[in-house]
Amino acid sequence: MAKDRKARAEARITVMALANMTAAIVDAMRDAEVPNHVVHTFLDRFDTLNDFALYGPPAKILGEMVALVRATVPDND
Repeated sequence: MAKDRKARAEARITVMALANMTAAIVDAMRDAEVPNHVVHTFLDRFDTLNDFALYGPPAKILGEMVALVRATVPDND
């Protein structure tokens, strides 16, 4: 039982680290004045790959995180 809790906690930490890294990448792209459509393309591809590779709570958390980060990037250039 304790091993299951530890594994779930470690999985959550990993998912949150990926979410933080993705947000940091997008922030760096914005600081570098990368065009908004390029940032959205990155997020689209990241979301698509997550859909292929993840399921359950990790997929939901990263999907929500991508949507949140996407909302910070204007749709127009």
